[in-house]
Amino acid sequence: MADIRFETGLVDYDINGRATVRFNPTDSVFIERMFRAFDALDRKQEDYQAEIDRLSDNREVFEIARARDAEMRAMVDEALGAPVCDAVFGGMNVYAVADGLPVWCNLMLAIFDLIDTTFAAEQKKTNPRIAKYTAKYQRK
Repeated sequence: MADIRFETGLVDYDINGRATVRFNPTDSVFIERMFRAFDALDRKQEDYQAEIDRLSDNREVFEIARARDAEMRAMVDEALGAPVCDAVFGGMNVYAVADGLPVWCNLMLAIFDLIDTTFAAEQKKTNPRIAKYTAKYQRK
């Protein structure tokens, strides 16, 4: 049987040398899933902060932090379609802050940056490639 092979745009991405995910950064299904996850994660971040602010017992704060961390990890893993949080964040709570933002947010923003740059690069490739094929069908 003959094979048909073509480029799908699926790329393996290494996350901080700790986990690998595979996706096409121009796939609208993937992008929508990421944006929906980001919105949900952002709301959870706000809820978490409000919960923590009203608690005075450190034990309760730590219990809430553990529970919310588990929820956030599950949401990030689901959005990426792979269990990456344990490998990437280890025992660190995803609400921990680095470079002014929670670490879950840093990961998501890094992926959004990748989506933006890949879209721009693919757009530059698309127009000349299509023109090559459509030129032979145009009337002169």
